[in-house]
Amino acid sequence: MNRPVVVGVDGRHQAPLRFAIDEARRRGAPLRVLHCAAMPFEQMEIYVSDLGYREMLAAGQRVLDETSELLQQEAPEIPTEYDLSTRTPVDLLLEEGASAQLLVIGIEDIPWYDRVLGGAVAGHLARVAPCPMVAVPEVDDILARHEGVVVALDCTRAADELLRLAFDLAQHRRCPLHALTVMAQGSAPDDIDDTRVVLGEVLAGWREAYPEVRVQQHVVVGAPDEVCRTATQGAELVLVGRSRHHGFRRPLAVSVLRHAACPVGVVPTDERRG
Repeated sequence: MNRPVVVGVDGRHQAPLRFAIDEARRRGAPLRVLHCAAMPFEQMEIYVSDLGYREMLAAGQRVLDETSELLQQEAPEIPTEYDLSTRTPVDLLLEEGASAQLLVIGIEDIPWYDRVLGGAVAGHLARVAPCPMVAVPEVDDILARHEGVVVALDCTRAADELLRLAFDLAQHRRCPLHALTVMAQGSAPDDIDDTRVVLGEVLAGWREAYPEVRVQQHVVVGAPDEVCRTATQGAELVLVGRSRHHGFRRPLAVSVLRHAACPVGVVPTDERRG
């Protein structure tokens, strides 16, 4: 069974939908389009009249109808399903992510009730999504960015899925791939040199598998979240890994998403290198 690309739409921002269309087309995958018509708090539904509830659902259906019209014009070849839900976005997207190839959502407008509930939807999914996700802001100049795809690598952790996605996207977009490793302030010169060697070894097999992708290696001293946020200023896309077992630590992805100026992909990783 070909798992779908799942995208959440809000009726205002088209960048996530267009990214999802491109990925579904590239992967030969079906598309699943979701819209949540839920109230900010589930408890508030008891205060909504039947008429208000029907109006809320009707507005949500209009969002899906308009999305369907766009898809019929721009991507009629992609098999597409639509789902209007009254569940919260986090609950719905987490469930859908369990059977998806990729989740695509927006990172725009953090309403006050999201802050009360612990952060934006994108930030929460960056911590716990069961599959790779891409959070897409509304940015006009993405295709004019000169740094292509940036992938942040922890050379102590195996990252096959992260690197496969990075090389696939760079090849598809015909843009350079910047492999970035960040080391702590005060790192010894010998340790930096050793990391450059390890990074080259990590990338060697991937270079052979993707000979058309121009790869540049960068070992940078600084704070990982600051370096990656800066990378979003000039890149078409920034990819980061996220341990499935990060415990109470805030994953790098959450920090990057808060100030991202380009789409940010978050890929769960497990293993550590020997």
